[in-house]
Amino acid sequence: MHPFQACHSERSEESHAFRLTGMSRFFASFGITVLLCFITSTASAQRTPQDSSAWKKRIDSIIASRDDSTAIMRCPIITIDSTVHHPIPVDYIEVTKILTTAPSVYTHSQSGLDIGHSFVNIRGFDQSRITFLLNGISQNDPEDHSMNWTTIPDLVANMYQVEFQNVPCANFNAPPSMAGWVNVRTDVVAKQDFSIIAGYGDYNTSKLGANFNSGLIGGKYIIDASLSQLKSDGYRDASFIDEKSYRLSLVRLDSDFTLQLNFYGGPIKDGLNYYGIFPGDNNDRSNFTDPVLRKINWSETFLYERRAPEYEEFLQPHYEAITSWNINRQTTFYNTLFYIQGDGFSDYDGTWVAPHASDYFRLTSVYGFRYNFTGINDTSLGNELIRSAVSEHQFGWLPRIEYQSDHQLFSVSGEFRIHRSDHWGQLLSAERLPVGLPDNYHFYEYNGGKDIISGFISEQYFTDKLKASAGVHLIDQDYRFFNEKPFFLDSAAAALRGVPQTGWTSYQFTVPLFFVNPQAGLDIDFNDFWKGFISAASTTREPELRDYYNAEFFSLPNFNRNANGSFNFSDPKIKPEHLFDLEIGTGISKYLLDDEVLFGGSITAYYMPFTEELLQTGRVDQFGSPIIANAEKVDHYGIELNSQFFISNSVMVKLNFTASHNEIKEFSQYSDTVNVMGKEPVGFPSIIAGASIFLMPVSGFTFSLTGRYIGAMYGDLTNSDLFRNDPYGVIDGMFAYREKNILGLQYVEVRVQIDNILNTFYTSYVESGTGFFVAAPRHGFATIQIGL
Repeated sequence: MHPFQACHSERSEESHAFRLTGMSRFFASFGITVLLCFITSTASAQRTPQDSSAWKKRIDSIIASRDDSTAIMRCPIITIDSTVHHPIPVDYIEVTKILTTAPSVYTHSQSGLDIGHSFVNIRGFDQSRITFLLNGISQNDPEDHSMNWTTIPDLVANMYQVEFQNVPCANFNAPPSMAGWVNVRTDVVAKQDFSIIAGYGDYNTSKLGANFNSGLIGGKYIIDASLSQLKSDGYRDASFIDEKSYRLSLVRLDSDFTLQLNFYGGPIKDGLNYYGIFPGDNNDRSNFTDPVLRKINWSETFLYERRAPEYEEFLQPHYEAITSWNINRQTTFYNTLFYIQGDGFSDYDGTWVAPHASDYFRLTSVYGFRYNFTGINDTSLGNELIRSAVSEHQFGWLPRIEYQSDHQLFSVSGEFRIHRSDHWGQLLSAERLPVGLPDNYHFYEYNGGKDIISGFISEQYFTDKLKASAGVHLIDQDYRFFNEKPFFLDSAAAALRGVPQTGWTSYQFTVPLFFVNPQAGLDIDFNDFWKGFISAASTTREPELRDYYNAEFFSLPNFNRNANGSFNFSDPKIKPEHLFDLEIGTGISKYLLDDEVLFGGSITAYYMPFTEELLQTGRVDQFGSPIIANAEKVDHYGIELNSQFFISNSVMVKLNFTASHNEIKEFSQYSDTVNVMGKEPVGFPSIIAGASIFLMPVSGFTFSLTGRYIGAMYGDLTNSDLFRNDPYGVIDGMFAYREKNILGLQYVEVRVQIDNILNTFYTSYVESGTGFFVAAPRHGFATIQIGL
């Protein structure tokens, strides 16, 4: 995330146009739905689906089957499997696009296309409250919980399966989640292949790639590798991207032991598009549908568009060693070692610092004397360009042991992770610079860190009709902030910060955190088709490191003060947020409506009261940085419906619908306490709906349509009309054809994707600090893949 964006945008936690009138109506609606489900199931309890291996393969493998057997807790998992055709092709998009077929999900992209900086919300909760895993390894930044899909290029094309869960309960030892988790798996399949791929589409989007799979060598080895490059001008102005990716996997398979080594990553260069567009006077939104004006890509001052030198580069190589050892028939030991290195920078507009340029960039005489340059005292330096850089390193070990008997599954897992980072900022260029300013002069610099030790213990008991489970996640972690570059305080600044005298100072602190997150669940199979379930979980999660102190913008530390006015770094003002989650639901699976139609579906009611939810207060400090505080109580509850129909083994239809209510009940630290009570947090639409149809009329040919509807949401806590994002609906389409053994080739496959078929001009997201983000009108991408 861009550092300025992180400081000057509101958290994605709000919204609503559809309002349920209260909990009574909510549970009444749920009760009626359960009753209808009961009547349908009971009336047809004697019907048994035909024994068809084709049906079983469709149910167990394709896209959205429930896989409760793989979950330690009663956490419903939706799997999206790349080994079968998916309604959305995977040639150039981010993982976020794949997830749009799952319940309670909506996404947006800063570039207007589904590449580059893209974001997913589950039940309205933004990415910082969702746990993202890659082969079971957390990818959320340990310091700010964000997920940057761009730094893992071409991930979707290399995935084997995506596991999706929209329930905030832990599986194995994932970090705490407030809204569910997503696990992308890159398992290697022994299928000999050497293929090349080329694609081109609108906005000069292109892709070149090559894939290699050795097949099984000597009965136990597999080598799998790929190279690719994706380039696009992007839909919005100056929103280009150029990403190159590599991946190499080495696998050894033995009768009771497997080893997979993964190496992947690649350099990325892309344009900055952190800010959207805003309405004109009197909330005039004519620019939202103007083909030219909606593409505007503002710089930080919102006075002009991005300049050519404003861009970012990242390189984040991953190294993984993943093993599985079947100790005996009942006991399995899983082990993962990983190292992630991330280096990158953003070059962005710095003219917004006026009239405090010399002070902000620390170029005054007192800094000149200390660092051997001629100090200046100008309000503006002219066309300032800032480089904000970060270098991160993570080491980790994730062990897990499972013991399974006839009616029991017991698991113990752990996480040991060390994270260190180096952050710095530099005035890269300006019309006026001090004489003798060193080329590597950093106006801010500090180190961050996080040490994590956690354990997850769970016990699951099951019979033919019942599954009961309980578990607890114990987390001990320390935030670290240290090695801050000293800054000078004059008398006024010293008094503000509680320092007894003028002079040089810097901060250093450690925030210890310990959480206990319990959870329990119960599943009951009423008959061969119908089941019910209930689960409860309590989750506590820490704030972001910058919530304690945002050193990049010289904010005041968010700690209480000692009697002498100095900061007490053992007593933070900001507190961890707490969530209690209750899920009650019922479902029908593998039910044969007639000889040609197989049905599965579920209904889930959830109640998720937050205490100490972290929100922006509507106030800023004297440096212009938003002040974050804990809202005493915020309620979230809703109903989710999900269904799938499989027709004649060649047609699949998926439908999902979520209605929810989200409300700030108490937020005493907000600047306008009265007007925020009863309002919706940012980014919470009350309606999320989706539908898709997938056809395979003849061998080798596939066709799909996917549609989604997202209700209104708000970009500010007061729910003003100025920052209301209107409801929108969009339909995408895809068709593909594969011909085998043609012209001496193993296969040739052609895929065509057309997004936004109805050519709708809409905005997909809004925040008051960053504006409205537009989506591209109708656009397409065509790919040819040749198996040699």
